[in-house]
Amino acid sequence: MKPANFLYAATGGVLLLTVAAGVYFLFQTMSPSADIPSGPRNTVYTLSVEGFEPGQVSTYRLDGVLVVVWRRDFEQKVQSLELLGVEIDGNADLLEMVRTTDQIEIEPDLVLHFEWFVVSPINTGGYGCIVLSDAGDLGGFYDPCQDVHFDLWGRVRSGSTEADLQILPWNISDDASVITVDVGNAPRLD
Repeated sequence: MKPANFLYAATGGVLLLTVAAGVYFLFQTMSPSADIPSGPRNTVYTLSVEGFEPGQVSTYRLDGVLVVVWRRDFEQKVQSLELLGVEIDGNADLLEMVRTTDQIEIEPDLVLHFEWFVVSPINTGGYGCIVLSDAGDLGGFYDPCQDVHFDLWGRVRSGSTEADLQILPWNISDDASVITVDVGNAPRLD
């Protein structure tokens, strides 16, 4: 073999090895690392509420989503129904129903669950601040960043925003020990 041909072959071999190594490392950097979850995010979570006392409020963080679960006591249940325009004063049967059950039939095929309330505490109408539960002028929610007061249903009653808090889809088990909540459309912290 002539010396010139040998140099061409050696240069071609080194070039081929360099390209192969570059392609190998390129594909290695494209694969996800161990800290990146594979597949879609879970959006439905099950929360244990077995020990909840009436009037208790708890905040959960579920995959970057904050969720407030509030079990209203008797006075809060009465106040929440009055906010919806349900006349309770003087109606002993309705008061007893409010005391003993967690839901009421407002109209045919419209059942209102008023003892348990599940909401996202992020005020999407402002700076994205996290609101305080069981606070404010109305005893519902309060955004200290913008001085916004929400009622027991998460509706704006005073302040500089018009966006209500987002009520999350949820279900409670028959024995009231587990709440299943869907956070698929809830605002995320990350």
